[in-house]
Amino acid sequence: MKTLFRTFCVLLLCAGLAACSSDGIGPRRDINDPSNSLVFAYIDMTGAPSKKIYAASLKPQGEEGYWHMNVADDGRLLSQAFLPPGSYQLARLEGPNHLYDFPLYGRNQTAVRIEKPGIYFLGAYRYVRLKSGQFDVERVNAPSELELLQRLQTFDWLKGTQWEARLSDRIAELRRK
Repeated sequence: MKTLFRTFCVLLLCAGLAACSSDGIGPRRDINDPSNSLVFAYIDMTGAPSKKIYAASLKPQGEEGYWHMNVADDGRLLSQAFLPPGSYQLARLEGPNHLYDFPLYGRNQTAVRIEKPGIYFLGAYRYVRLKSGQFDVERVNAPSELELLQRLQTFDWLKGTQWEARLSDRIAELRRK
């Protein structure tokens, strides 16, 4: 009986780890799928109990599940390169020993509607602690979209994908402005 219970626990743990490692909900998408969008944001967690983010999730509006975001080594730059069309907003940030859940009702400042594939900047924010023990994020002007795109361009996971050229095009467009 103990062996059966241990086997069940190991299988349950493996299933949980496999679910955590996916890029999002639904079938796995190819990074070069032309219907994908790249969404990115920056959140300064200096005022938070945990100073870095190690995991973040986007919630699709009207759907179950979450899309997991890549988190840069600095624990502030977030990105997701596999998003299909739809409406999304940041739903959860995770830091060492802390979960930061945005309310799931209504829209928050990070909400985005993707109607056509492209590159979408959710904005740069900083963590703000509220008196009620809850938190919010407040939009800040720096770093800029251009600065963050230049950082994203250096990431190894982007090399040799459609995003390498598309980021270069967007950076050139922003420099012309």
